[in-house]
Amino acid sequence: MFRFTLVMTMCLIYMIHSYKSNSIIEVLFPAITLIVFIAVIISMKGKARIFTLVLFISGMIIHFLNGNRGFNLLEGITQNLALLTILILAPLISIPLKHEGIIDSIVFSFTKNLNDERKSFYGVSSFMLLLTPILNMGSIRIVHGFVGNIGFQPKILTSAYFTGFTFAVLWSPFFASVGIVISILHISYMSYFFVGVIFAFIQVVVAILLLRPKASIYEKTENTTEQSAEIEVDTSKSKNILLLLAFVLGLLLLLIGMESLLKKPMLLLVSFICILVPLVWILFRRKWSVAKSEYKLFKSNLLLNNRMEITLFLSAGLFGNAIANTPMVNVLGSIIEWSVQESLAILFSFILLFVTAMAIIGVHQIISVPLILMTLVETGIAYNPITIAFMCVFSWMLSSSVSPLNALNIIISQNARENGVKVAIMWHGIYFLTTTCIAFMYIYIIDFLT
Repeated sequence: MFRFTLVMTMCLIYMIHSYKSNSIIEVLFPAITLIVFIAVIISMKGKARIFTLVLFISGMIIHFLNGNRGFNLLEGITQNLALLTILILAPLISIPLKHEGIIDSIVFSFTKNLNDERKSFYGVSSFMLLLTPILNMGSIRIVHGFVGNIGFQPKILTSAYFTGFTFAVLWSPFFASVGIVISILHISYMSYFFVGVIFAFIQVVVAILLLRPKASIYEKTENTTEQSAEIEVDTSKSKNILLLLAFVLGLLLLLIGMESLLKKPMLLLVSFICILVPLVWILFRRKWSVAKSEYKLFKSNLLLNNRMEITLFLSAGLFGNAIANTPMVNVLGSIIEWSVQESLAILFSFILLFVTAMAIIGVHQIISVPLILMTLVETGIAYNPITIAFMCVFSWMLSSSVSPLNALNIIISQNARENGVKVAIMWHGIYFLTTTCIAFMYIYIIDFLT
């Protein structure tokens, strides 16, 4: 209970600080964040604890060597708190969907398609496409929890998961990939939105063409009663899919409207939405017992499932901020400056290779991408921020998918009970190679039109 209260207090102070800060909040903000890090790291064990401690201590040492003292040694610890808050609060968004029976109804319909691999692929992919933009990594856990034991082939499931998840990484404001990039580049979400969405749909088309299984041919032997029941189920499924689609679109329109009206950061508005949507639903539907049970579930899941994310985001922010003031940035700056002067393709190749190489050796994109962006900003080179944003977001997506040390690859490969390299490269290598080639052409279109 103590750790849970600390984490939620940290999220609340972040929202207050971002909305309207004062001198007291300025002091409390890094202090409570440090207390949370210590409280959570104490409860961790093994490699995760060692890794985040190394990041944290290394960041402080680098700050010290750069002449920082006192609270300045913690500079950057709150850098990723906006995204961490969303990661913590995002599961609350699914409360209305779960208790209105929308998710259960759609999943139940999947059991009818076990004999048709193509329909299974379309069904699970569509479900992922609808859930992932608002539930992030939680969508894979939720969907696999429903369909993992139905009997689908592992390759079909992994293809559906990659199709749905990589779609959302490119444009959803609930994702760190988009949030960090637009925040550092100081661009509005709407200025990037259509660039991300258009390419995301291109990716879906590529996935359908390359990853869909062969169509199954079988004779229909259903009697009239079974056909009537199927029609009834299909009608219910269609209704719930439309409701889910309306829910997702409604959230996006609400966020866009709030950004335009309040002139506040998109990440802050997403945090507000994560709290307000389930709260309004509970009050409107008078689901007091649901509120109590969901609170207990949320509290237990937070302390059980988010410890690594909490310590990683906080330590990575500190380490990344410290690294940004070292000679390494000068080397990166020189490479980036040369790349910009040569061509967009060379710059994109460098960003793609750098972020992917870092991910493969275990350095999270939350460190490598901000490092590139902050270096680029510091060089003072003229660049198109929308083009750079897409390059970084796409690199984040690709490296997350192919690195066997990244959470996305780990979760998907574990669900399939296969090696991460086999799942990403052998099963889906052509898909990722094709989308990468298209991305190289796409950056020139972006640069020409924006």
